[in-house]
Amino acid sequence: MSSARTSDEIWCATRILDINEFLYNYLKLPKKMLPESSLPLKIGSDITIKDYNTFLNIHGSLGYKFQLELNRDKKTGNVYIIGMTLTVHERVVSQLQACFRVPNGGVVDDPPIYVDGQPFHYSPDGSRVQIAPDVAGNPHARIICEVAVGQSVGHLKQKCLSWMHVQYIRAVVSIKILRPRPGIREPTTGYFYRTMTAKLYCQGIATQRWDFGNIKKNSRDPISDPAPCNAPNLALFQINIPVGEIFWDPPFSIPPGYVPLVPAVVTAQNITIDLYQIQRVALKAEK
Repeated sequence: MSSARTSDEIWCATRILDINEFLYNYLKLPKKMLPESSLPLKIGSDITIKDYNTFLNIHGSLGYKFQLELNRDKKTGNVYIIGMTLTVHERVVSQLQACFRVPNGGVVDDPPIYVDGQPFHYSPDGSRVQIAPDVAGNPHARIICEVAVGQSVGHLKQKCLSWMHVQYIRAVVSIKILRPRPGIREPTTGYFYRTMTAKLYCQGIATQRWDFGNIKKNSRDPISDPAPCNAPNLALFQINIPVGEIFWDPPFSIPPGYVPLVPAVVTAQNITIDLYQIQRVALKAEK
């Protein structure tokens, strides 16, 4: 025996049909996995900001990274797939999340630092377009991580600089993993040779950069010209972010000499990202 449908249920079903019709008519998602060489891929034209945000909130976990490039009217734009959540991407994201959890000192329930994956925030340009980082440190997403594999260097830099215009963002970590070098592998592990670059953007400090792949950026012979990021715990290949940046929460306006209040349970002074460990995680993911 079936019961009559309520008005809320009918509205919900109608809304789902409307969204599916919108996706079918305007956003053409690929039916199979894309090669990295096909990115960025345009999948929709003249999409409104409202419809794009709705699409992200319902379908933002499809395994793709999307971007809306606004038209001159600042109300509609073209939608692109700019990246994919490949295994190497997800493994690097997981490693970064683990680094940010270390200062919690093993606290699992109600930890002082929450680490989220891809929470949506409004773009800092005032357009109300939603964007999502790969890793966001809570409370209040003070630190953002962006990881790019298929995504272009230009798109990655643009997104990181956009985050730095957000008043509450204290730092952005950028990781770019380039494609494997064809035809050559590490003799002992069989891993591909890949160029990798990390950047740290901090408020009030010049951007820092590290080339941390297992092959130098312009090298053709990784054996006789080895890359310097070749062991863990090398000070030159560690990103250190003061833990206090996560707890940055000054009153308005910021008083002179303001110092964030760090919970007593947090004993680490820095969040440390060992780039050699990031390198190894990335290489193991695509052997």
